Amino acid sequence: MTLGLLFIIVPIGLFFFVLEFYFLFKKKAKITLDQTALNMSLGFFDRLVGLYLTEKGLILLNGTLNYSIIDEFASNAWTFVLTFIAIDFIWYVFHVTCHRISLVWGMHLIHHQSNEYNLSVNFALSPLGFIVRTTMYSSLILLGFPIEFVIISIYLNAFYQFYLHTEFISSIPILEKIFVMPDHHKVHHGSNSKYLDRNYGGVFIIWDKIFKTYAPLDEKPKYGLTAPIPHKDFLNIQLFFFKKLINNFKNFGIIRGLQLLFLGPEHQTPEIPKTLRIESKITLTKVIIGSVIYLSSYLLLVRSTQFSIMILIAAVNLVAILIVNGISFKLTFPKIYKIYRSIISERKMG
Repeated sequence: MTLGLLFIIVPIGLFFFVLEFYFLFKKKAKITLDQTALNMSLGFFDRLVGLYLTEKGLILLNGTLNYSIIDEFASNAWTFVLTFIAIDFIWYVFHVTCHRISLVWGMHLIHHQSNEYNLSVNFALSPLGFIVRTTMYSSLILLGFPIEFVIISIYLNAFYQFYLHTEFISSIPILEKIFVMPDHHKVHHGSNSKYLDRNYGGVFIIWDKIFKTYAPLDEKPKYGLTAPIPHKDFLNIQLFFFKKLINNFKNFGIIRGLQLLFLGPEHQTPEIPKTLRIESKITLTKVIIGSVIYLSSYLLLVRSTQFSIMILIAAVNLVAILIVNGISFKLTFPKIYKIYRSIISERKMG
């Protein structure tokens, strides 16, 4: 069931991503190769790791079946609707947590780092978020919701949110009163002071209206974070904030360091540390080659059942991600590269 949904949802998502990219390019709208490639490499990494986390997540969900507090609900249409609504409410709670607790913001900020707003932003995710969400979603199994309804609702919830990250669609009259629309989500991605910490909803905007986190779109959003991040590689951008949280213990002591883990990101110091010495030089050729290698090998990976083959293909996937992100072995590890080149030269001379 899971793979079936993936083989339907992923191609549809990629089709609309390419289609939007074409029209953005044709309109000469703001879209850069560097930002798009970074978003893609983040998404590829999320799916590469998420393939295994999905299996672990499903095991967690299945395991909770033996400990359900009440008997399982009947598998009918009303139960599915209730499950779908419950999943979206959990998403809302998770999303609020991401923005208001620094320890969780560290994994979610990569979804907000883009100063461009298009469908590629959907790819900018962290696999750590999947762990947290799956743990929260498993509570529904404890309450007796059918596991198949929970899993399908999770995928449909994520798929609905895909189209929210575009400026080609604004809103749909009447439906906008209940459902999240692209205009609502544009507010959420805005770094304007009036838009900060607003419109957390995934499918239903009613949660924001109930809990007073709603804000209408009444001025053009300035996309991205309040302080731009210089990192343009998919590793540093996922690690630097956690290094900052560790540095807090060194700079302010244990008690303040612990406090800063759970306070909002506005309480953090402004410096942006660099975790790994990585250099990135993105080109269109690298993005195309890396994407073809990744998508081709990923199809093999999801079908593979032999552990050794899976490890080998996963390694190819990782190399493809490095290519898409333009991470150069020569620039990142210059000393090792020189040694490598000298060995190759000696062999040729020999």
